[in-house]
Amino acid sequence: MKRTPGRRGRRFANRKDDILPHVRRRMRAVILTAGEAARLRSWTASRPKGMLPLANRTILEHLVAGLRDAGVRQVTLVVGHGAESVMSLFGDGGRHGVAVEYARQQELTGTLDALRLGAAAAPDEELLVVPGDNYVAPQGFTALLEQEGEALLASEALRWSKWGGLELEGDAVRLSYEEPDAVGRLHFTGIARLAPATVAKLAKSKERHIGKALQPLLADGTTQPAVAMAEAWHNIVYPWDMVGGNQVALRYLPQELAGTCEAGVMIRGAVAIGNGTRVAAGCYLQGPLAIGSGCRIGPGTVLGPSTAIGGGVEIGAHCEIADTLVMDSVSVGSYTHLQACVVGEASELGSHVVALPGPEEATYLQSQHSVVDRGAMVGDGCRIGDRVVLQGGCVLSRGAVVNDGAAVDGEFPPEAA
Repeated sequence: MKRTPGRRGRRFANRKDDILPHVRRRMRAVILTAGEAARLRSWTASRPKGMLPLANRTILEHLVAGLRDAGVRQVTLVVGHGAESVMSLFGDGGRHGVAVEYARQQELTGTLDALRLGAAAAPDEELLVVPGDNYVAPQGFTALLEQEGEALLASEALRWSKWGGLELEGDAVRLSYEEPDAVGRLHFTGIARLAPATVAKLAKSKERHIGKALQPLLADGTTQPAVAMAEAWHNIVYPWDMVGGNQVALRYLPQELAGTCEAGVMIRGAVAIGNGTRVAAGCYLQGPLAIGSGCRIGPGTVLGPSTAIGGGVEIGAHCEIADTLVMDSVSVGSYTHLQACVVGEASELGSHVVALPGPEEATYLQSQHSVVDRGAMVGDGCRIGDRVVLQGGCVLSRGAVVNDGAAVDGEFPPEAA
């Protein structure tokens, strides 16, 4: 009988009493970050999903830092859509403590083709394969590297993932693509430590997706990996997933107070404030909270918890912002209240704007979705007037213009209302 592996299963690798001491071999990571992220196009027009910020670092920066801290020094980034943004950020990797090489996927034909490209330069090396579009806690990479051989990284998830469910049949690992209730089950994160022979077998598959190509190798025992547990993993598919990813990433936020706080500013919990930022008198900052560099926070404003404010952001007086991801170069007018929202780069919000969680379902891309405890999703470069009400779960397309006093519900196109 099939069973979902539990934390006490003997094939799990992140229990200290199960780990055998050994010398880590040289490891190369291949990060797959070429996709277009069509469901997030209002935020990814010129960049891949991995370049979206969580806790004021791009997803890719989180991944590369986790790999580096786990001991990986060789990284190949498979780029395609928005390649220039990735290459500009990482260069040769020196500033990030790793050596970075690039492989370009000219046609976006799936993750298996991306893996073929990333592995081509190192056909005889063991690889750590990492999708570049989902957040994983740094501990997950350490768990994989503490294995003697091949391993898959697993995590619990609230929604079914394209990477499939993980099951144990006796001592064998299986991937399932049936879609039962995801809550309480373990999912494959797409992150795997693979031997050269397994990579070569995957490369011969006619599938488009790594997981689908891996499934028969697991089923017939060709490869028998262990399973390591990720402390946290967040699958980002839809705009509101960025709110949850930001929440998770902020759990690992180091406290840093590099900016200037005027008299009467109160700080509670883990708060990071970047260089050149000025927080005016009477503000209340509740962590986990990240504020980027060069920001101006108006007097009497309340920020946090679970909020990230990007670089170059201006927030007016007496605002209240919680559980929200605000990207770079945004301006927010006074007396605005945002909760569980995403605000895209270079957007402008007027004064007295209200965006709070609302209905538990929303229509997006002509489908119904659960959006429990989610506010407005504002695309890059939007212009929102004064006294606007943004209903929970609404999605404003990139460049949308909302006139003073309007109420927005559902999907909103890039045109004036």
